[in-house]
Amino acid sequence: MSERATQFPHRQDSDGLCHSICPTCFATVARSRPESELAELERAHVCDQSFLEGRGHFNNAGTGEV
Repeated sequence: MSERATQFPHRQDSDGLCHSICPTCFATVARSRPESELAELERAHVCDQSFLEGRGHFNNAGTGEV
């Protein structure tokens, strides 16, 4: 399995600020400049389980992954 942090899409604003988006819950996980600092914050992200359960998603072993 690939590292979870590599699965987060990044978006960069016109001012150079990078945003990391969770592919499961679609939350903005982190904002940083430079982009290289996002990986640690992505690894620490845990999806809001009540948000996911309300939309019919269930987590796997508490990882926040669906």
